[in-house]
Amino acid sequence: MNLKSCAYCLFIIITCICVLSLAHTYTFISTFTTPPDPVMLEIRSGTSAWEISKALKERGIITDSFMFMALCVATCKASHLQAGTYVFEGKHYPRDIMHILFKGRTLRYRITIPEGSNLFAIAEIVAATGLMTKENFIESSLHEKSPAFFGLASPSMEGFLYPDTYYLSPNMTALEIMARMVERFNQAYTDDMDRQAQALGMSKTEVVTLASIIEKEAVLNEEKPVISSVFHNRMKRNMLLQSDPTAIYGIDNFHRRISPKDLQRDTPYNTYKYRGLPPGPICNPDKYSLEAAIRPAKTNYLYFVSKGNGLHHFSSSLKEHNRAIMRNRKTRR
Repeated sequence: MNLKSCAYCLFIIITCICVLSLAHTYTFISTFTTPPDPVMLEIRSGTSAWEISKALKERGIITDSFMFMALCVATCKASHLQAGTYVFEGKHYPRDIMHILFKGRTLRYRITIPEGSNLFAIAEIVAATGLMTKENFIESSLHEKSPAFFGLASPSMEGFLYPDTYYLSPNMTALEIMARMVERFNQAYTDDMDRQAQALGMSKTEVVTLASIIEKEAVLNEEKPVISSVFHNRMKRNMLLQSDPTAIYGIDNFHRRISPKDLQRDTPYNTYKYRGLPPGPICNPDKYSLEAAIRPAKTNYLYFVSKGNGLHHFSSSLKEHNRAIMRNRKTRR
């Protein structure tokens, strides 16, 4: 074989190596990983980019530690990956992982939704992560296409954004975040509960709406079935439900005592003005409120008033109810 032939063969070999390297690089960059469960990874101060790359590979967050290291070096970010505790869940491309570590986006992507939060409060919690604005989440939650997308016969996503802890990915949209919450709701709202609702002649949205009112009125889970019985008894008698929290629904950042003027607000959610259940939920209830809505205690109660210690006094007549109110006022004085 002459020198010219050797050079040609060498050229072919180098070309093949370059093509294979480019193909492997493209495949690595364009392939995402999806851990089956949320992965929490703690990176201590002083950990090298290579050690971080190996840890990511070991935890199944990336597919190739060598390629990830090369990507960090090529983008001049290898020496700028930040220490911290990170949570990875859902779909991530290698460049997303690198960006998260470079920006130090740690547990800001873990959110906890308390029981009884409405969609305005949830929007504030989501916005605190920096993923989107509060207005963006609210707009998506209230848009009529959102509940339709999930097959929900409800005016908004209110009530179906189940209270829980969630781990979010850096590029998630409002609809993707709500999908996680609806998935948890569907786990909490069982087939057995749906059958019980049908036996009562209630739709899923009506159950969630009543549960949301119970959630706002109750402090202790053990009282929820009794509070539920009051509303069921009033609906059977075609009485106004007269639930204070329904009157203020829709007011963002409401953080004061409900006044008599608030109870006169002309809104379809105000159960002091309109009979029956509101057109939709007023918050996002937990499983205990959902259960209480379809399995009320057997009572003759039509009224209740807070004792100021988390408990309520329940009454079967207006006369007894008024006496309970007077006793409470004297006690507070």
